[in-house]
Amino acid sequence: MKTVLIIIIILHGLIHLMGFVKAFGLANISEMTLPISRGWGLLWLIAALMLILSGVLLLLNVSSWWIPAIIGVILSQILVFAFWQDARFGSIPNVIILIFIVLGFVRHTPPVSMMKEEITPAPYEERYGEVSTGEHVQIINPFEINITPMERLLLINFENDPDSLYIGFEPQLFDDEIIGAGMLVIAWRTDGKVDVYHQPSLSPDPGGYDIAGQGLENMIEREMTGAFFEVNERGAQADVSFEDIEGRLIELRIAEHSTRTRKPFGLLAPMGMAAENPSAMPMILLHDFYFVRRNNTDISVRINGRNHVTDKLPMPIDFTRMSFVRYCPDPLIATLNPAFDGVLPSIPLNDELTVRHDDHIIEMTLNRNMPEIQRISRTHNQHTVSLAFSPSFPNLESFTGDAAEGRFEISGDPSTGFIRGEYRVVRSGSLLMLDMIPSGGWIPNESKLSVRLIYRVEPMFTQWPTTYRWSAELEQDEETGFRMTSNWERINKKDSSR
Repeated sequence: MKTVLIIIIILHGLIHLMGFVKAFGLANISEMTLPISRGWGLLWLIAALMLILSGVLLLLNVSSWWIPAIIGVILSQILVFAFWQDARFGSIPNVIILIFIVLGFVRHTPPVSMMKEEITPAPYEERYGEVSTGEHVQIINPFEINITPMERLLLINFENDPDSLYIGFEPQLFDDEIIGAGMLVIAWRTDGKVDVYHQPSLSPDPGGYDIAGQGLENMIEREMTGAFFEVNERGAQADVSFEDIEGRLIELRIAEHSTRTRKPFGLLAPMGMAAENPSAMPMILLHDFYFVRRNNTDISVRINGRNHVTDKLPMPIDFTRMSFVRYCPDPLIATLNPAFDGVLPSIPLNDELTVRHDDHIIEMTLNRNMPEIQRISRTHNQHTVSLAFSPSFPNLESFTGDAAEGRFEISGDPSTGFIRGEYRVVRSGSLLMLDMIPSGGWIPNESKLSVRLIYRVEPMFTQWPTTYRWSAELEQDEETGFRMTSNWERINKKDSSR
């Protein structure tokens, strides 16, 4: 079916060249009886190029093929109406192409976790040689999932009406034993950095904000008397005021009064897109995420007495006009593999293939008699974040091969989809070098047509993880065990190949 569509698009594009050829007198086209000016001839050429381009992109499996196709179909139909006598049958391929585009958006096939696939073990000899090393009583785990508890999250953008210092605010509500209970506001600066304002009852870690934009500029304790943020049946309700580093009063107020039912969805926030020197890979999993509706809503962003207009979402969702103010009443803030420099502990094994270590659950499979890591997970409240491998990750203590590689998958709640990529282990003398690249990006699990269209138009939602790479070096010491040094870096896609 795809081949048929490609043929229809490209042939339809080539036929449009006839209008260009006739307009510029390059050949006699007897099939076209109406005169065509050079202006119209250029329109015939543009339509042809758009259609041919979309056919080539579809042939190359480029997901954005539909964008030039839509442009080509619209121009083609204008030409059909303008030259109806000669071109009326051009409506047929236009309708066919449009149907395929619409079906491509309407059809939703939920992604399937690779954990539901049968995991094929890697060849034993390639990893450990031909001789079994006997019984194994411990394993090394170089991976870590950190979770920062958070109750609620609100994001307010006004980039089209910026302040001299700020372009957005991100109120966050906490209530836990680690950070404390109260309100924190990330203020996104015009220079790409962030300032963090927090109530005295909170104790945030400044080192955790290098994943936000170009990093932390200031962390300031502020009273925020009466500050609140909640989500109820009407939508988001928030009121936050504080004094910024320049002594100006910041006032943020959101009050939705909508009677329409909210239809939230899951999202992996592209927060890591702006991070230049991340110490970890951020995984901001937003459950029940939604936008603030523009109708029946009071939105106020005041800085030093001046009102700033918040940005608007360019397309409706659920047939409703939306502001680019969005919120999540159930976020899970996780980071994968924070930068590390130290000795990895050996994890004792028992007769079971599942062990608990430092709030992580490690599930293993046996490659012959060799335990290998199949999945690592960590749970907070009702949500679990997991890192799974296929084939299972090799046993580093017993690894004697030159290289091992496979796929990995990061997943949370099904509504937030998956991150997929590739891992590799390489031996260089006494060193083991590990790396992970989320080359598959984020695979969303969203049936809402308008949201999937946003993901198509803005590929950064799904592609930002592909610009991350985790690298680690491990060296074994007979007395202390394995010492690991690891870090993350941002890469260009062209640099991600091994």
